[in-house]
Amino acid sequence: MKPILTQLALSAMAIGLFSCGENKESSSAPKTFSLEITDSIQVDFLGDMMLMDYDPKADKYLLSTDVYYEYLEVDKQGKILNHHKFSEEGVAPVSQAMGLGYFNGDVTVFNPPKGYYRFQDSSKVGEITIPYPYQVFMQYPKLGVFESGNKIYYPKPWPETLAVKMEEGEFYQAMYRLPIIESQDKTTGDTLGVLSLPETSPLLGDQVHGFPVPVYTLDGNKLLLSMWLEPRLYVYNKEGDRFVHEKTVEVNIPDWIPYTPVPLDQAERFFAENGKKSIGNLSNVLVTEEYYIAVYNKGLSEAQITELGDPKDGGLSKRRMNPHYAAIFDKDFNQLASNIPFPIASNYNIVVNKADEIVVSKVAGLSETEDDGIILYKLKLKVD
Repeated sequence: MKPILTQLALSAMAIGLFSCGENKESSSAPKTFSLEITDSIQVDFLGDMMLMDYDPKADKYLLSTDVYYEYLEVDKQGKILNHHKFSEEGVAPVSQAMGLGYFNGDVTVFNPPKGYYRFQDSSKVGEITIPYPYQVFMQYPKLGVFESGNKIYYPKPWPETLAVKMEEGEFYQAMYRLPIIESQDKTTGDTLGVLSLPETSPLLGDQVHGFPVPVYTLDGNKLLLSMWLEPRLYVYNKEGDRFVHEKTVEVNIPDWIPYTPVPLDQAERFFAENGKKSIGNLSNVLVTEEYYIAVYNKGLSEAQITELGDPKDGGLSKRRMNPHYAAIFDKDFNQLASNIPFPIASNYNIVVNKADEIVVSKVAGLSETEDDGIILYKLKLKVD
């Protein structure tokens, strides 16, 4: 079965309008924030690739095509360390690349139905097998594999026993209650669901909310979860082998375009109702030394979509109308600002390197200047 949400669909979802503002509800004194380009990295490669991940130990970046089948590893100067294309044949065949990123410095690809393959210098060096039948309907925008103690953690795929009935509300209710993250014992292979949405989540009510895309970020023993389609963060603390919900943080985003939920008995209406607009999305959470940064796109209204018409530029016009913004939080989750714009040509995969610089890849078609090769922008969060 083809995935419902491909990388191109995620990119189309991950897009907002341009303004700048402060959250006056913060208990802190008002501050003015901006994201400024301080430097850039040029990669001598002719072709379209986007930033996927960063390995702080080796100080290297991972870039890939939007279907994850070809990737580059580059150092902090942009020198290409490795260039590889997956193959469906050979000793390490990759038939589906449904997630890509670093795990302990290895390029790791989610390769259903096998599991996760780990590569060093283009050679397979390890494998994480998921020991039960499962189904996959989306590419993961962040890989999400990490380890702690004797456990490996990763996004839990849907069990094969979950009957997909997109026109029935009960299917969505069951899906929203599935564990989001699973652990696997490295010795025994035993698996355990370790994180689910809290009962207070609006997604667990009596309505249909479409297909959330879990994206999470670790900060020590704290895990910050976004479900992509709502302006909300779920904060968890690691207790033993599990993650326990601590609080839910509402992200104040002016002019956010929300999705429209539908009643359970009218599930078939959801996609027709929401297909008329481009809903807002919260696609990442960055951790810097002083701040949490929620990355989002505000979306486009039905009127804006109508005005845009049917662009013939591969979606660049839509992306230009719906760029990336940041909401800034202190480490106690007080919101300090919202609608802080990223450079207009920024792609949506964003990382923070060990120098506390925010790094984004440049979308060539959104820039007024042409470059030979791939450009990565280095940004600093400026505070006045």
